[in-house]
Amino acid sequence: MAASLRIGLAAMIVAVAAQVGAQPAAISADEAYRKGTEAQEKQDFPAALRWFQIGAEQGDARSEVAVGNLYAGGQGVSQDYAEALRWFRMAAEQGNDEAENDVGFFLLSGWGTPPDYKEAMRWLRKAADQGNEVAQRNIGMVYLQGLGTRPNRAEAIRWFRKAAAAGDADSKEALAALGAK
Repeated sequence: MAASLRIGLAAMIVAVAAQVGAQPAAISADEAYRKGTEAQEKQDFPAALRWFQIGAEQGDARSEVAVGNLYAGGQGVSQDYAEALRWFRMAAEQGNDEAENDVGFFLLSGWGTPPDYKEAMRWLRKAADQGNEVAQRNIGMVYLQGLGTRPNRAEAIRWFRKAAAAGDADSKEALAALGAK
């Protein structure tokens, strides 16, 4: 009898906690990410942030990228590029190619940190090596603009071609603007 009373009491506590918005401790990172994505789609950015942070606390790189994106865009929080970069770095250190590109882009742009072209290229290449076409395009822009290096049109075109072959429309436009195929 005492065991069934404890089980019933535990069920009541979980039900009451759910009604007041408390989240069970056993939620998986996948479930937290899914719920964060749903909240984000509904433009409920504070809720999205809470859900993504639950996934990020479990080391989920997708959730870390999502938290970084919320800080970068000022959605549900004050815009804070340094904080966004911190979250992107956590995911990038796990090999997430989107985060590697984001870290590289922030380092190129000087968002949340002083520009560091050498370190930016290191992260962009990691992402590009995983097939990330946005990183490939960003490398093309580095060479085209000569960011931290001499401008190199041929190398820029090579990277734009890689990105275009992977389906990046902006790289296709860049190639057309450069008169390259």
